[in-house]
Amino acid sequence: MDLGLTGRRALVLASSAGLGAAVATSLAAEGARVAVTSRDRERADRACAATGAEAALVGDLTEAGAAARLVDEAITAFDGLDILVVNTGGGGIGGLLGKSSADDELAYHAMLRPALDASRRAAPHLVASGNGRLVFLTARSVAEASTDLALSSVFRSGVAAAARSLALDLAPDVLVNVIVTGQFDTGALARFEAARAEAEGRTAAEIRADHVAEIPLGRVGRPEELAAMVAFLCSDRAGFVTGTAIRLDGGALKGF
Repeated sequence: MDLGLTGRRALVLASSAGLGAAVATSLAAEGARVAVTSRDRERADRACAATGAEAALVGDLTEAGAAARLVDEAITAFDGLDILVVNTGGGGIGGLLGKSSADDELAYHAMLRPALDASRRAAPHLVASGNGRLVFLTARSVAEASTDLALSSVFRSGVAAAARSLALDLAPDVLVNVIVTGQFDTGALARFEAARAEAEGRTAAEIRADHVAEIPLGRVGRPEELAAMVAFLCSDRAGFVTGTAIRLDGGALKGF
């Protein structure tokens, strides 16, 4: 199936590894011109080569102004922008009562602020492209509260709310959608499981088994499965899809 992405100009934030790298790989494989980003020059260059991207940009999304600057650099590199995939870091483990105002601030700068800054800066260029796509990667905590990831629930829910507003503001020129991600086999999930295991005096394998037990499909997701959905949402085939949140969790989230 031709997704019609050949020549489309795409920026995928936080794309040197994990889900971001998988998305960059999928878009590049469909013929898009892709820019990847990382906090580290060596990692950015390595990801560029590994994913088939065209540009490697460097910036720490938690720093003020970095997200908007990365958008500007991608626009300069490609003379415009058709696709922006907003992917950011997460929040720390724990419930709200165990967090401080400093933790709140760090989580805001890690998840919500870069999403707002990047989408605002990209919006006029996505409109000008005539075929703009804006996709936000969030987390299961948007749809189901978790005491393990309370700050993620707060700030990723803010990202989803912003996306819904942007879908209205930018229609009919730009399609805006959210992917609510479940558990995927990435380094980020492994680090979370290791941290939780240490906190609970258990093994990472036991934590992984708990995760798998919650998923009706009996496994965690593969990054390329999420990337395929992002590529579809960015394609001509998804021309009537906007303002929606799509759950990719193997059926883990209970309820409709």
